[in-house]
Amino acid sequence: MRVTNNLIYSQSSRSIGQANEKILKAQEKISAQTDIIKPSDNPVGASQILMYEGSNNRLKLFDDSIKMATSSLEYQEVALESLNDSMDDVRSLLMQAQNDINTQEDIDAIVQEVGLITESMAELMNSKSADGNYIFAGTDTQGPPFVLDSQGRYKWTGNEGIKYAQIAEDMKIPVSDSGKKLFQDIWTNRTFSSQLLTGDVSLSTKVQNQGDFDQFMADYYDPENPASNLYQITTSPVVADGTTPPPVDSTYVGSDTREDQERRRAFDGTPGTFSITNNQGEVVASGSYTAGRPINFGGMSFLMRGQPGASVDVALDKPRRDNVLNEINDTLAVLKDRNSTHEARQQAFFDATTSINHAQLKVGEGRSSVGARLNILRDREDFSSANQLSNAVAQDRVGGLDIAAAATELTMKESALSASQKVFTRMSNLSLFNKM
Repeated sequence: MRVTNNLIYSQSSRSIGQANEKILKAQEKISAQTDIIKPSDNPVGASQILMYEGSNNRLKLFDDSIKMATSSLEYQEVALESLNDSMDDVRSLLMQAQNDINTQEDIDAIVQEVGLITESMAELMNSKSADGNYIFAGTDTQGPPFVLDSQGRYKWTGNEGIKYAQIAEDMKIPVSDSGKKLFQDIWTNRTFSSQLLTGDVSLSTKVQNQGDFDQFMADYYDPENPASNLYQITTSPVVADGTTPPPVDSTYVGSDTREDQERRRAFDGTPGTFSITNNQGEVVASGSYTAGRPINFGGMSFLMRGQPGASVDVALDKPRRDNVLNEINDTLAVLKDRNSTHEARQQAFFDATTSINHAQLKVGEGRSSVGARLNILRDREDFSSANQLSNAVAQDRVGGLDIAAAATELTMKESALSASQKVFTRMSNLSLFNKM
């Protein structure tokens, strides 16, 4: 077989081209930091790498959702903490206002300060997140959840929908809380109503012990049957056996002139008895009665001045919910009124304090719930980071590049190319004419 120049050039060119391809492939591996450039390099390994990459991409999407959820909940946490602090300040100021040494000017100064705090609280209830959405408005995040109506009372205008964030394949977490539950639907101070039906007496009533009254309401208030919430107190003079009690005089019912008041205060007659009946006529309480001394029942106190022989209707008022700011503002209105009585102010203080206590319970529950969800998000974030790291390690194990080995291989390929080029140079100069 004759070795022609064309054959020499062809073989040498092919060898040099193959050496160049090997060098380029080695350089590409080093540049990409992987041992698998094409699926054909390692089909099984390539499929595993794609699986790990897909897992990490999903985890990164959930990471974005976790970050947004964390941001939203952190805004809520700050707002709720600030609201709780503000309510502490309002309670302290109202306690300070109850001091009898305060002048009306002192009271007015406290009212002004509390008013400024309530305005700040209203802004916190209408807090926005970084993206401009109202965080306590439910799913209707474009409008403020609390607005002042024409009567100057705060009104709920949001909805009770809950926004969720997808933080895992099968896991969602709520990232919003309804301001209606936290601030609007707050139990106010429980009360009762009374009306003098018969008797020449003056009547004053109050809740003597709020804890006992709350328990009485919890035990006996019937929201479905209003008639079950009605009672009647009757006082009667003590009469000797065989005698008839004097008839009840209704002449002075509703009359409260100075003469009436003096006559009733001056009464110093024989003590009587009292009985309290429910709407079925059953006696639920009874005992001795002395005019001018209160009758206590279920945490309620009934003080009648005048002779025995009176009847009073009592009704348990329907429990009411309202925005805590409205209750505070109602109290401020009483304090600003220079003609309000000491009893009215004391009742106003108690009403506001009761609403603040109930509101702080709700806010406390909200803060606990937000804190628990933030902990879950942090755990998921840590879990996602660990999973992504594990996937990266697995990817490196399957298709990772040994830099030292790759560098050595590249050096060897470059040496082989250099040798091929030198051989080609020498062979290209071979000729029979050179021997002549």
